[in-house]
Amino acid sequence: MRILSALFFVILFSSVSFAGGDIEPYFEALKNSGANFEPDGTVCEEIARLDVTKEFGDAYEVTTGVEYSLGDDTLGELDVVVFEKSTHKVVLVAEVKCWKNLQQAMDKLKAQRDRFTWNLTKHARRIQFQADTGLNFRVEDFQGPFKFRAISQFGGLKKGFDQEIQLTLTEVKQLRSKLLKCQAWGECLRPQ
Repeated sequence: MRILSALFFVILFSSVSFAGGDIEPYFEALKNSGANFEPDGTVCEEIARLDVTKEFGDAYEVTTGVEYSLGDDTLGELDVVVFEKSTHKVVLVAEVKCWKNLQQAMDKLKAQRDRFTWNLTKHARRIQFQADTGLNFRVEDFQGPFKFRAISQFGGLKKGFDQEIQLTLTEVKQLRSKLLKCQAWGECLRPQ
C-alpha cells in the first residue's frame, strides 16, 4: 500500500510540475532589466515580451507599456507592441493578463482592446503615445493592418486566449517575489 501511495504521489507531482515552467531562465533574463516589478502585471508582461521577441526577427522591435493619452488625460496602456524598425509600423499589439479568474481577465482585455480601437478612431488627430522605454509612436504607426493578441499565464488557451506563457500564476508570483527581493538587496538592477 505504501508503495502504491508513493507511486501515486510521484505520478501526481510529475504531472503538476510538467504543467508549469521553470522560473530560473526568466529570472536570469529579467533580473537586470531595471523594470519596476511592483505592479502585479509587470512580470507577466515582461515574460510575454521575451516570448514575443523570440517570435519576431531582427527587423522588429518589441516594447512594453505604451501609454496612449489626450495630452494630460491618460486613456490606457498597451502591454506589448511589436513594430518594424525600418518603418516604425506596428504589426502586433498584445494585451497580457495573468489573473486568477481568466474569464474576468478576458472580459477586461476585450474592453481594453475596444477602448483602444475606439479612441484610435475617434481621437486620431489628438491621441499621443509614449512607451516606458522612451519610444514615441504616432497615430500613423498604428494605421494599416496589425494584429491583436491576448496572452495569459499557463492554462489560458483553454479559456480563449491566443497565447500563454509557460508559467502558472503561482510561478509568476514566485518570480515576481524573487525579482523584488533581488532588487531590494541590490543584487539586481533597480528601476530608475
